Amino acid sequence: MNTKGSAQGSKRTDWTAEQVAIVVANYFVLLEKERAGEKLNKAELYRRLAPDVGRSEKSIEWKLRNVSAVLDELGIAWVSGLVPAHNYQDSLVEAVEIQLGRHPKVLTGPTSVAPRFTPAGAPVLVPPPAFLNSDLQDRHPALQRLVRKYDPAVRDEFNRSLGRAGEEMVFKFEFDRLCRAGRRDLAKEMDWPADRGEDHRGYDVRTFESDGEERLLEIKTTNGHARTRFWLSRTQYEVAAQNPSTYRVRRVFHFQNGAQMFDIKPPLHASLELIPDKYAAVPR
Repeated sequence: MNTKGSAQGSKRTDWTAEQVAIVVANYFVLLEKERAGEKLNKAELYRRLAPDVGRSEKSIEWKLRNVSAVLDELGIAWVSGLVPAHNYQDSLVEAVEIQLGRHPKVLTGPTSVAPRFTPAGAPVLVPPPAFLNSDLQDRHPALQRLVRKYDPAVRDEFNRSLGRAGEEMVFKFEFDRLCRAGRRDLAKEMDWPADRGEDHRGYDVRTFESDGEERLLEIKTTNGHARTRFWLSRTQYEVAAQNPSTYRVRRVFHFQNGAQMFDIKPPLHASLELIPDKYAAVPR
């Protein structure tokens, strides 16, 4: 993790903790305004902050994008237009932690949960991310600690509105895909058992390929990036193993920052690092 100030600014000296704190605090003001439906004027904010922090408007924008990068790691939707930029110093992570304590509603996400898609023409269903050549634990300790504190997998798992919105998005996507392929007959046969509370099946949506082959989709939705961790239940893992040709984990990511998704095929251990998180314990 870079400890230097961004080269995007007019000065190459390190950002002070005070300068970082000012910019991060203003980021959270922007975020709350956006979630309240207010129109944002980011350019005016850059101009106003420049003399206060002694940095160029471009440097301030870059620092705000650094905040988006930290939120992305936490599975939190960032301010639209401030695309995550990495290489930030420890003081920025610490400042984000302070603001999360002051703005706890940010962790639960917007009141209205709806996907925000990529620009027109960009694909929604994409290939899965390539294998990493480095360990995820190589991330800076300050960020690792923050991710443990605000574990996105835990928050996503218990965010029922986000989970349902992701399932609805996938169901509509699959229905439209089949209709465009001239298979409205198959689209009408689709099923959404999770919407009826039938979580015991180990999948959320039953759909089809255009040739009629069945697909069982377990939907995992996050506002985080494509590699944000998620939970799999034992039932989901076992159903995947029992149905290797039809089962898919459909990972929906950046749900409110350009929603995209990809499929993970069984055997799941070939594409996922499966880490034991809980154990069922029975006294002997």
